Amino acid sequence: MSELSETLGHLLCEITRARMAADRESVRIARQYAEDDGGLLRHFPVPRMRMPQLELTLPVVVSHIPQGYVAKVAPDMLVSALSANLKEALKGLAIHVSTTEIRKIVRADANLSQGLVSDQLPTLLTEQLHDHTRRLVERQLAKAAAGNGEAVPASQSAERFKEIAAIIRTQVNRTLDALPQRPVGISVDARTQQVKEVNQGGSFCLSLKLNVTEEGLDMLFEDPEPGQDKLPALSRLVPE
Repeated sequence: MSELSETLGHLLCEITRARMAADRESVRIARQYAEDDGGLLRHFPVPRMRMPQLELTLPVVVSHIPQGYVAKVAPDMLVSALSANLKEALKGLAIHVSTTEIRKIVRADANLSQGLVSDQLPTLLTEQLHDHTRRLVERQLAKAAAGNGEAVPASQSAERFKEIAAIIRTQVNRTLDALPQRPVGISVDARTQQVKEVNQGGSFCLSLKLNVTEEGLDMLFEDPEPGQDKLPALSRLVPE
């Protein structure tokens, strides 16, 4: 099973490599013609195969369609980056959220454990981290109250909780924005056995019909500096 974009990309890459293999074969044959002992093949045109139009029909089984825009990050990278950012941001408040606790939160979430990032993720992750830090702050305030002999005012506690929640939300958003994300696409299965089983089960496969047009790029070379014993270097590619 792979994403639709990966399946189509593999097909186009295979077609491109097939054209490259054909060109290499033409070069090999050209050298054979040029070295023909009798000299007769020198007067024959070198065969070169092209595929100006190619039509493909590919049946696939659609196994998953994401709801809305969903991206994917590396879960371990998310844990380490968020841990580092929170450690620095909460240092002034004497609050520490351990990497172990963040990893525990990530692994407990069905989407986060797979590295799936949605629009709701910052809010959900912020709430879970804030619940953890709230317990830490409550213990801090209780300890301070025991030492001073008087309870901390409710308004002061509320302001502290609000400040911590804002810091956590900022760091969660900052971490997610900085991490490399890959969009999650439609998952399909193009294996013959899977397609056959779906058809035999009374369901229908999705048939992709592709019309591929061949185009080429001309290579432009840059001559070396005078006196340099080098081959011209490839400078850019332009449509032929």
